This record gives sequence, C-alpha cells and structure tokens, in this order.
Amino acid sequence: MNLTRCSSRGIALLLAVLVVGAAGTAAAVSVSDDSAPEEAEVGSATSATVTVSELYTDAPGEWTLRAESNFTGTVDWQISKKKFGNAGVDNESASGSSFETTINREQDETETVTVSVSGTVPEIDQYSYENRQNVTAVTIYRVSDGEKVELGTTRIEYFTNESKNAREAIDSARQAINDTGGNAEAERSLEQAISAYNSGNFENAVSNAEDAESTANSAAQSQQTTQLLMYGGVAAVVLVVVVGGVWYWRNQQDDYDKLR
Repeated sequence: MNLTRCSSRGIALLLAVLVVGAAGTAAAVSVSDDSAPEEAEVGSATSATVTVSELYTDAPGEWTLRAESNFTGTVDWQISKKKFGNAGVDNESASGSSFETTINREQDETETVTVSVSGTVPEIDQYSYENRQNVTAVTIYRVSDGEKVELGTTRIEYFTNESKNAREAIDSARQAINDTGGNAEAERSLEQAISAYNSGNFENAVSNAEDAESTANSAAQSQQTTQLLMYGGVAAVVLVVVVGGVWYWRNQQDDYDKLR
C-alpha cells in the first residue's frame, strides 16, 4: 500500500516536471518577414508585410497587438486576421504612424495576423559608413496589463544616390588596399573618405576614396616593377655567369687541344 502511494506520487511529480519543462521551452509569439526590400532610396514609396503567429503561446488569451512604423508621408496599414481552421479572414485598415487591434482567442478565434504597411522612406539624420543606416518599416508589440513587449522588427537599409555612390567608392578602395597588401598613404586617404562620408560630405568621400584606390594600385604596380627589375637583374647575372662559364670551358678545351 505504501509502495503504491509512493509510486503514484512519483508519477505525479514526473508529470509535473514534464509540464513545467514543456512550458519553459514553448515558443513565444512569432513574427516573420513576408516581404520587405533589402534597401530603399530616401523619398521613395515602399512597403513591408509581416505575419504574426503563435498568438497565444506564452501570452494571454486576450491582448492588444500594436504596430509602429518610421515611414513618413501617408502611412497606410492593412491587417488580415485569419481564423482557426480556415474559418474566414477579418480585414482591417488604418493610417498613421501606428495602429492597435485586439487579439482575442475566444471571440475572434484569430490564428494568425498579417500586417502590411506602406509609406515613404524618410530622410537620414546621421550617416555612418561602418553601421549601415536602417529605417524601421514595422515593429510589432504585445500590449497587456500596461506592459508593452516588442515581438519583432523589420528594418530596411536606406540611402541617397550620393551616399550609395560614396559607399561603393569606399568599398572599392578598401578592396584595392586589401588586394595590394596595404599602403600607409592609401589607408590615410581611405580614413579621410570614411570621415567625409560620416559627415555627409559625399563629394569629398568619393574623391578621397578614388585617391586611396589609385595610390594603392600605383604602389602595387611600382612594387611589381621593382620586383621585375630585380628578377631581371638576377637573370642577367645568371646569364653572365653561364656565358662566362661556357667561354672559360671552351678556352680551356682550346688550350688543351693546342698542347696536344
């Protein structure tokens, strides 16, 4: 009897551990990127779409989904709530930098939410060559009991035509320096190009980057020329030694023949 009681308690404890373990490893609400460009030009119209799933995993049965965007101009939202078992889709629309919608398992029976946002890519406040500039297309939050939790963010790299040209010039110069084994003067010009880029002075950035690439290539060419001359000199010395050796050997042979 005691053994049975202990066995029951052991099984109950094991089940409790398994339940707690499963709850601890369960996935949270998931946000996936459906469509968003990798990059977009400042002032252009663009859009992004994300899907929010696993709505009630590690989340209450009712909460508020909040979406925010850093797009400018007219910002439009399209929201599609797909019901469990393909029982239908509820569509909503909104405008502005953000919107909120209620997620309720019992009333709405929502399984997934697809959020689409469109707007204009804003101006860039601060440039950085090392850290590419990104605009937040959409951030999804779960709001419940006064707590706001970020679930996922989609960012798009943005640029101006001038900044893109400057970045490409700097990238090309950096590659040339790496390929040619480095050059102090070229690297100084590259640092100046990056500094000009970070200041938004793209004309100087391009000019300095081109100087850096030209200096690196010239240094490499000069080094190759020096090596060729050195190799040529060594070859000439070897040739002289060989010819002299042959001449000496032949003279020795002639002297030997005369003695005979």
